[in-house]
Amino acid sequence: MYGLKYFLIKSFRIRGLFPIRKELYGGQTNMVFEEKRVVLRNGKECILRSPRPSDALDMISYLRQTSAETPFMVRYPEEVTMSVEDEEKFLYSNLEAPGSIMIAAVIDGRVIGNLGISCISSRQKLKHRASLGIAIEKEFWGLGIGTMLMSEGILWARKTGYEQIELEVADGNEKAFRMYRKFGFAVYGTRERGFKFKDGTYASEHLMMKKLTEE
Repeated sequence: MYGLKYFLIKSFRIRGLFPIRKELYGGQTNMVFEEKRVVLRNGKECILRSPRPSDALDMISYLRQTSAETPFMVRYPEEVTMSVEDEEKFLYSNLEAPGSIMIAAVIDGRVIGNLGISCISSRQKLKHRASLGIAIEKEFWGLGIGTMLMSEGILWARKTGYEQIELEVADGNEKAFRMYRKFGFAVYGTRERGFKFKDGTYASEHLMMKKLTEE
């Protein structure tokens, strides 16, 4: 729904509760998000937590669903072709990715939303920058899930030591624009014809950034 990229984290801890894990990375940390339970506007309970190994199939379904519901994702649903095994390996490889986190929104045992933050680069000149992506299944829009994920993600990025968060949003995705602006993101550039759709039409991508520190 909202973002163009997402980043995955996996843990082999089982039992459902994910303690915080931190690893030094040039002043940054790698952290598994500790589970939080919140009650949504509709009275449903939503769990925010890092994805688990058992979520691989669920994550694939979530990607296909969100890619089918809006033209603003980078993939068409038929382009989500990874196997469950490949997804598990991908999740596992990202667990140790320095300075990265993933926060999934789970309702009734199913992943329906996800936010990912990852370091732009480990190089000294670039590692102050983080990239953010977020998407939520349409059925669950308007319940405050995006706001909760963004709040937790920005708080984590600030504590981790990032100085700015960057994202890309397709032209016409007004719902995303409103949310990003609410959190202090501003457009700093435009990539013309960044998207090309099946019908041959194009959409620009707007580059947005939120500064976490003063210059």
